[in-house]
Amino acid sequence: MSKSLIKTADVIGSLITLTLLIVSTGCTAVLTPMTGTPVTRVPDELLGIRRSEYVPVPVVMLARPRPEEYIIDDGDILAVYIRGILPYSDPGSVPPAPPVNFNNGGGTLPPSIGFPIPVQDKGIVNLPLLAPVSVKGLTVEQARDKIVDQYRSKEIIRTTDEAPIVSIMKEREHNILVLRAQANGGSDRTGITGRNDQASTGFSIDLPFYKSDVLNALTATGGLPGVNEKNEVTIFRTSKIPYDRRNEVIAQLMASGGRCQPCVTGCFGETNAGIGSSSCFAYTEGMVEDEIVTRIPLRMPPGQTPVIQPSDIELEDGDIVMVESRETEFFYTGGLLRGGQYLLPRDYDLDVLGALAIAGSGLTSQSGQSDGGGGGMGGLSGLGGPSPSLLYIIRKLPCGRTYNIMVDIQQAMNDSSQNILVQPGDTLILRYKPHEELTNFGIGTFFTFGIRELFRD
Repeated sequence: MSKSLIKTADVIGSLITLTLLIVSTGCTAVLTPMTGTPVTRVPDELLGIRRSEYVPVPVVMLARPRPEEYIIDDGDILAVYIRGILPYSDPGSVPPAPPVNFNNGGGTLPPSIGFPIPVQDKGIVNLPLLAPVSVKGLTVEQARDKIVDQYRSKEIIRTTDEAPIVSIMKEREHNILVLRAQANGGSDRTGITGRNDQASTGFSIDLPFYKSDVLNALTATGGLPGVNEKNEVTIFRTSKIPYDRRNEVIAQLMASGGRCQPCVTGCFGETNAGIGSSSCFAYTEGMVEDEIVTRIPLRMPPGQTPVIQPSDIELEDGDIVMVESRETEFFYTGGLLRGGQYLLPRDYDLDVLGALAIAGSGLTSQSGQSDGGGGGMGGLSGLGGPSPSLLYIIRKLPCGRTYNIMVDIQQAMNDSSQNILVQPGDTLILRYKPHEELTNFGIGTFFTFGIRELFRD
């Protein structure tokens, strides 16, 4: 075979080898191009919110004020002493001394004198020689006056007799169920494998009624939400769900997730460009009824005054307080970046350049760090070839659709408006621009064929 034919075969073989090398990366800009909307044309609704600008809600707004006077209600236990009647004693004998009750439950009540009288349903108390008496909604002093009036109206005690002693022996408590779920980890430093170890913890706590609020429920179960928990508290008021409507309310709760409003016809083009209507991105937070489900944000945009009513933070017996984990607040990497998932910061912003750094790939070394998604061509950057500088962000919309955003990394380094924020659920795909890939192709051809021919000659 002639030398010219051998050289021609070598050239063809080298070109085929390089072509297969490019195709095998799966990230070629020439053979498998991606499309997306340039970041300068992306609607503001899709650019996300800046978490770092949010300010915490004052914790004092999460606690109910302690009442100036104790109001009696179902579940309280009164201490009552009525000389000669409770306990009964013969009029001619010396009445026994009343019992003294000390508060051993760690509360703040002073010692009480008398026998325990529980406040039953509808505020009813049962006392000797009297019909049931309702003390619901009364202060201790008002309850004592009412009991005295009942006894005097029946001429059981006289105005000259010693007045009964009425005090609070044990305050009513509300049993609250607190559910807290924390997602730990997210990915290791290399991002090769993702971890999402979630530990859910439940607490059943009893709170005095004047401490039965969101702040005390959180304090008793570990404090304010940690970095792996959402800055939001959800309260399910099971005490207010009518039994005959239970199935109806549960069905509404199951269907009350966030939903997208219908998109305008033609809103999405094949290249996701030309969007001009914000109605495509309107997000409606589904709520069942205010009296059944309450969501309280713990961080808000600056300048906004949180509208938190006392009824929002007050808890009743049987209510459920839930602090959800941030298990869905991840972003993902692929293409010339090492594939992995990474947990987003909760209280500060992460832009695309920061995300590349977290993924373990600097601007001049992303391709060299890749794992099968471009590692073969990545080595050419160290031989004078250009680094990949085209980043596609696949952003999920609330209605489940995706939207491709195209970011030029070189421009993002010099223009902060193009260094946009990464949002939960984003997938970052790093690729070469066509001219960068062709340049690397030429360099690869030179090193695989030209140098060999140089030494052969």
